[in-house]
Amino acid sequence: MLLAVACIVIGFVVGWFARGDGGGVVLPTVADAVQTTATIATTSTTATTGTTDTTGTTGTTGTTDTTGTTGTTGATVAGAPARDQINLVILNGTETSGLAAKTQAQAESIGYANVGVGDAPATQANTVAYYRTGEDAAAQQVAADLGAQTEEALTAGSGVESAAVTVQPDVDVVLVLGG
Repeated sequence: MLLAVACIVIGFVVGWFARGDGGGVVLPTVADAVQTTATIATTSTTATTGTTDTTGTTGTTGTTDTTGTTGTTGATVAGAPARDQINLVILNGTETSGLAAKTQAQAESIGYANVGVGDAPATQANTVAYYRTGEDAAAQQVAADLGAQTEEALTAGSGVESAAVTVQPDVDVVLVLGG
């Protein structure tokens, strides 16, 4: 029993420093420490912003990057609503099955509460955050958090708009994943 407790404590401390949160406000949970310790034990590669992490190593945000996106979390865009107030739809515009659902999980882990997923009407090369009129700051926040290269106004009646409102009629921002 004592050995198990010692392993958890050591894992907690190693995970805390490996995540880069040493002096941060948010303390990692035991589950985070165990996950981080397991990650360190399985690989010594750490992903950096701008790379795609396909090994499951810890990315620069301190979370496991399984989506292939390169956004960083934490910074709040001026004038943007709180993440949990943005009605977000993520559409998969790639050939990678399940990418929208993985990105949905990432979005929810950083505070987005109203997230729907679906497939884009066509594949596209870049990830784009489309926004309804007046929601450009929300699109900038989504782009910063989830790695969109650009933000564009959502065109009424477009294929993207039609696919998004099928998932969530009151959508504010549509993130179409490209690849």
